Order: sequence, then C-alpha cells, then structure tokens
Amino acid sequence: MTKIRNPEITRKKLIDALQRLVDGDPERLTGKYKINVKSVQEEAGLSLGSAYRYPDVMDTITLAKQAQAKKAGNVRKRSISTDLERLKEEKSKEKRLKDKYRKELDVASQRLDKAYAEQTMQLTAMFNFLDIEDKIKLLRESKPKVVRIK
Repeated sequence: MTKIRNPEITRKKLIDALQRLVDGDPERLTGKYKINVKSVQEEAGLSLGSAYRYPDVMDTITLAKQAQAKKAGNVRKRSISTDLERLKEEKSKEKRLKDKYRKELDVASQRLDKAYAEQTMQLTAMFNFLDIEDKIKLLRESKPKVVRIK
C-alpha cells in the first residue's frame, strides 16, 4: 500500500504545528522545545526533511524562530563593524606573534652561528697541538674511502 501525498494537507499540518508551538500548546512535544524545523516536523507528525519541500513554510518557521529568540533576549547583536574590528585585532595579534617568532629565530640563528664558530676554533686548536705524524695519520683516516664503480 503506497501513501498518496497531498502537498496542501502536508503544508497545513506544518503550519498548524508551527502555530501550536508558537501558542505554547503542542500536542506531541513535551518539555522545553525551541521553534525550529525539526520541532515543527515532529509536532506535525511528519518525517524529518518534509518541511524543506515548502519554502514558504520554511520562511514562516524562520520568522517564528527569530521572534522566539527576540522574546528570550538571545538575539545576536553583531554588526559588520564589530566583526571588522575583531578581525583587525586578530590580524594585529598574529602580526605581533609573527614578529616575536622571527626575532626568536634570529637569536637562535646567531647562537648557532656562534657555537659553530667556537667549535671550529676548538677543532683547529686541537689540530695544531698534534705532531706532524699524527696530523698526517688523522687526515688519512678521515678521508672517505673511494670505491671504483665498473
């Protein structure tokens, strides 16, 4: 047995369910609820997603949702200028962090260069203390062994 869909009956069910929710007298929902698409569909006894086929009902639900939010005082009062200010602050914070990390990198690079120079000087000094025979032996041992490839 297949269901016969009648769009007008479904639309009326959705509108009636929305009105019951707005009036605070739901038939199916209990407890606290918010006015949104899901609660309207549940109150109407329809499957989830059925309201999305009716753009006019969706607009009505959105308006009712906004009205409920205004009554509760949960309206987001965010303007473009506050968003712009927030983004500018974030950008300046990121720039400060970037500059800080760049300075830290420069300091670390300088320390590394200094350590490398000190190590080279120490190795040179140690090499100069060796006798000539030891120098020759050390140089021969440190040469990489070259293997001929045929």
